[in-house]
Amino acid sequence: MKNELINVWYRVTFMVTKGNDRYEYSIFTEGNSETGAAVSAAVGICEGSGGLSNPTFKSIRIATYGEAESLDAELDAIAEREQKEQKEEGDE
Repeated sequence: MKNELINVWYRVTFMVTKGNDRYEYSIFTEGNSETGAAVSAAVGICEGSGGLSNPTFKSIRIATYGEAESLDAELDAIAEREQKEQKEEGDE
């Protein structure tokens, strides 16, 4: 068996601040380690436009098969939509 890095989906949960309120916020991210996934998710929260700040790590778990399949299907649909839009722009 070869040493291979395998990416999986993780569900990472943080406590975040929005305005003056703190609440729980979960995000899905793909990665090959829990640490990398947690860091990626925290960066996504901080760089996002949702007004969220101060992410404090709460928990992480590997996504269920159903969640992973749903996320992969959504990414495939987005890629197909983008290809279609590019093709339409090229036809103009």
